[in-house]
Formats: sequence, structure tokens, C-alpha cells
Amino acid sequence: MQKRTQSVGTGNIFEAPHFISLWPWLNYKLTPNTKVSLSPIAYFDSHVFYDSPEDVKPEGVKEYRVSARLENEQKLKFFNYSNRYSLEYRMRDLAYNGDYQPNWRARYQIRLEKPLPGVLSKDKPLSVFVSEEVFIQFGKAVKNNPNIFDQNRISLGAGYEVFKNVKLSASYLNIIQQRISGKDIDNAHALWVVLAFENLFSQFKKKPGMTK
Repeated sequence: MQKRTQSVGTGNIFEAPHFISLWPWLNYKLTPNTKVSLSPIAYFDSHVFYDSPEDVKPEGVKEYRVSARLENEQKLKFFNYSNRYSLEYRMRDLAYNGDYQPNWRARYQIRLEKPLPGVLSKDKPLSVFVSEEVFIQFGKAVKNNPNIFDQNRISLGAGYEVFKNVKLSASYLNIIQQRISGKDIDNAHALWVVLAFENLFSQFKKKPGMTK
């Protein structure tokens, strides 16, 4: 579940909606370092970046999405290095008339993460990370767009496992996004906060040999 807001030039980053999503995933580890993921269906409601409160529309663009990912992580001596490849099939109500137009979007992310053991805890290290992700798109809904570039995201942040299998991360995100005209570029600065639950219920299972 994700919600994003925007300042629309007011200085208040919670002034207006930007994005809301319900995006479930099924994950499977092929190897200890490689994971494949599938999202069979997801729902999104998104707004463009607005320049002022007067530009804000009462509703966003409705979207349904099917997604697949392949992620490989390598734990090197000084840092962890990962590549993530994503392919999305998007169906969007771009004209707000219930006619959903399809297109594809491909994404590639590279990420470097550095664990810092002993900073906040001996057992659960704080980690810092930097990543870059490029988006390109093609298909019916965007075939008349000037080019296939969609956006680029660069992030810098830190993460910490506050409880077992519960991780909190916060990062600065720079979003460079091209509008339909091909001439206008949004350069947005975002605070990105994520609370992740991974294999949460496993910690409540009894371990072999344990008694009541």
C-alpha cells in the first residue's frame, strides 16, 4: 500500500494528492541471491505534478497493472550490489471516460547498499543505500508520444530493522519525469518513507524442540 502527496507550490508536502496504490506481490527465491516476483493485478490512482492549488484535479488517472520482476543481489566485501528488471502492462483511463488504454513499461534499477554494523545495534545493522532507476514505455497508449523515455529516479537513504522482519527506511528521491508533450520535464524532490513487512508471521511459529 502506498500513498504520495505533493506541495503544489505551497511548501506543504501534504497539500494535495499525487499517488495512491494497492500493489500485491508474490515472491519466489530461485537462488539465495535471485528472486522473481509477480503482481497479478494492482490498482493505482495518480495525479501529475501540479504547479499551484488551482491546477489540482478532483480525481486522478485510474490504472490497473500487471507486473513481473527479476532481482539479483550480490553481497560483496564492502557493500551489497543488486540489479532489478521489471516489466509492467498498464491499463489507464487517460481520458477519464472509462476507456482504458494499454501500454508496456520497462524498468531497470541498480542499487548499492552498505551495512553499518554496530551503529545502532550489534545484531541489526543500519544500512545506507543509493539507487537509480530508469523507465521506458511503449504500446498503444503512448505510441504518439515524442519518445519512449518516461522517467528517471535517483534515491539516497538509510534503512533499519526496527523489529524482526519489520524494516523502516527513509530516503531522498529525485524524480525526473517527461510529460506527454516531450518538451516539458518535471524535476521533483521527494521524501520517501517505507515500512516493510517481510515474512512477518514466521517469527511467531514454534521452533523445533520448543515446548509450551
